[in-house]
Parts: sequence; C-alpha cells; structure tokens
Amino acid sequence: MALYLCAFLHRNILTLLVEPLKQDLALSDVQIGMLYGLAFAAFYTTLGLFAAGIADLWKRPAVIAAGVILWSLATAACGLAANYAQLFIARMLVGVGQAALSPAAYSLIADYFPPKARLRATSTYAIGLYLGIGLAALAGGLVINWVAGGGGASVPLLGSLRGWQVVFIVVGLPGVALGLLTLASVRETTRHGDSAGRPTTARGFIRHLGGAKRRLYFTHCLGFTFQVTYSYSFGAWTPAFLIREFDWTPAQTGMGLGAVTLVTAPLGVYLGSMAAQRLRRRFPRDAEIRVALGVALAALPFALYYPFAPAAWAALALIGITQCLISMPFGIAPVALNEVTPNRFRARVIAVYLFCINLAGLSLGPVGVALLTERVFGSPERLPLALAAMAACTLPAAAFTFRYCAAAYRSSDRGKAGMP
Repeated sequence: MALYLCAFLHRNILTLLVEPLKQDLALSDVQIGMLYGLAFAAFYTTLGLFAAGIADLWKRPAVIAAGVILWSLATAACGLAANYAQLFIARMLVGVGQAALSPAAYSLIADYFPPKARLRATSTYAIGLYLGIGLAALAGGLVINWVAGGGGASVPLLGSLRGWQVVFIVVGLPGVALGLLTLASVRETTRHGDSAGRPTTARGFIRHLGGAKRRLYFTHCLGFTFQVTYSYSFGAWTPAFLIREFDWTPAQTGMGLGAVTLVTAPLGVYLGSMAAQRLRRRFPRDAEIRVALGVALAALPFALYYPFAPAAWAALALIGITQCLISMPFGIAPVALNEVTPNRFRARVIAVYLFCINLAGLSLGPVGVALLTERVFGSPERLPLALAAMAACTLPAAAFTFRYCAAAYRSSDRGKAGMP
C-alpha cells in the first residue's frame, strides 16, 4: 500500500501544478493533458507487459524495488526540466518505473493470502492509489503555500527554483529510500495454484488469452477502460476546475481536494470490497462485476452535476461523493481476474488489464477533456461542460459492457483457475 501510495503521489502531483506550468513553460491545456496522459501512459502500459513477464519468472520484490527507485528519480527530474520536451521525457521515465509495480504486486498478494482474504488484502493495496492522489493534492498545496511568499526557493547546488520545481523534487526524492527499503524487507513467497510449477511461455500465454476465457477478459478490460477513462479525466481536471470556476489558489485547491479525497476514496475502496464480499454469498461467480455495474450507474448523476454546482462547498461535496463511488470497483477488479487465471499467467493477465485501462484511460481521459474544451466547446472556460460530457459518454458505456462481462464470469468455473 505504501508503494502504491508513492506511485500515485508521484503520478498525480502534476495535476495541482497545471497553472504554474502553463505560465512558466507556456503550455496549452492539450500539452498538459499529454504530460499527464500520453507521456506517462505510453511507457507505463507497454513496459508493464514486459515487467509482468519478468515478474512471472523472477523475484517479484526485486522487480518492484527497481521500478520504485527509477520513478522516484524521474519525478525529481521533472523539477529540473527547463522546457516541455525535458518535462515530457521525465514523465515518460516515471511511467517506465511504475510499470514494474502493480503486475508483480497483485501476483504477490494472490500468493501471500488465502482466497477468503484476497478481497480485503487487494483492497488494502488499492487504497494506496487514492491515498497517493489525496496526498498529491494535499502535500502539493502545502508545499506551494510554503514557497508562495517568494514564488520559489533556493536549493543547494541547484540555485533558485520556482515553486512547481520544488514540489517535484521534495515529493520525488524520498521515494528512493522507499525503494531501497523494499529491496531489503519485502520477501518472495511460494507461488501457489495447480499450475504454479509448470513452465510458462509467451506462446502459451497468448493461447490462454485467446482461449475459452477470451470473452471474459475482453469485456472485463473494456468495461474498466470506460470507467478508468472517466476516473483519470476526473482526477486530471478537477483541480483546474476548482481554480478556474471558484478562483481558488493552487494551495487552497490542494488542501481542500486532498482532504476530501483522503476520506472519500479509501472509504469507497473499502465499501466496494465489503459489497463484493456480501454479494458473493448470492452471486459467487460475478459479485465483483455486479458491484462495478452498479457503481457506474450510481456515479453518473453526481458526475454530471458537480461541474455546475453553484458554490465551491457544494462542488466539493459532490466531488467527494463522485470520488467515493468511482473508487469502489478498483480494489476488487484484479481479484476477479486472479480468481479465474492460472498462477503462472496472473502477472501478465493483470498487466494486460492495466495496459488496456491505462493506455486508453490516461491517453483519452485527460487529453479528451482538453480537446473538448479547446476544439469542441471553444474555450478553457467551458471546462465544466467538458467534464460532464466525459461522464455522459464513459459511465453508461461501462455499465452496458459490465452486463456482458457478468455473463462471461457466470459461465467461467473459478474452481479451475489453476487449469490451463
């Protein structure tokens, strides 16, 4: 959980720095969307498949530790960027490092815990995602407030730095120590499952994906891709929405939004896990997907209304409810995959899932909102319309897809997950 927290803290600190980055580096909304989305997603998603292949064969803690150290150094390097190209490259390296974490982590968790405890264990890990997002806003706001008096800070060996540069460096460097701690303390464990000891090949993995469970894997990834596309657009542009609509400072936005996220999002992950655990008594084969479908429908009215809230406090309350709802499925989605996947393929199946949801979600979500504001609605001031339009497109599509995904899970025998 601490590692996942660190990952999302480093990934999302950019969202609070939109306005100072635009001013100092003369960036557009589309370029900001590319930094948050494509620059990170292109390497995060593609190298995730490679890292997962290593994790299925090699020591998973070592794979994770190497990634943590790399992405932490790259986050700090964002603070040294002097132009858009350098910042783009640093964000790419953040994606390279973070590609190593989740496939290996989900595989480890599945082997650390018995089936009855996996929902709680995986949800505990997933809470780190939202703690990282919340701390990105909260810590970013505090640091910006700290340097606001002079607009920057003097750092030994680096000289005078702007406020956004200090944020990247202060947030990034402690992650190196966390990576070293991971290498020293996290241990590999025995791989469990009927097929844990069998040899694994790329050809065998491809045959498995295209086999009897291909519909299950396809609809699972597609449904969560729609949901994550909205989630990333929500996370990327909600800070800018509060700043533009209510004239909040970045520090106010970070501390207000960070406090709300730190409460509502972990609560959502916990509630999602609890709901799936209870539904398993009646619907043992597709409980997790039923939760995801219900959440997509329940979140839609709040996601449509919060961009048009008449006051900041009302917007923040609706943002909290939306955040709570859209966070509910993401602790249980990997569990559903692990339950129907042979052990020797788990890290790579999770990597394919992450590839799909993040490549589309990170690329289309943040950039999609920016394109809607600039190219469709014609002005950055139309950001509320763009946020509502994104919700109206993605959340119903997710719910529709989950209907078919649930049917695919019902026809799959979880008891034979260890079989090819």
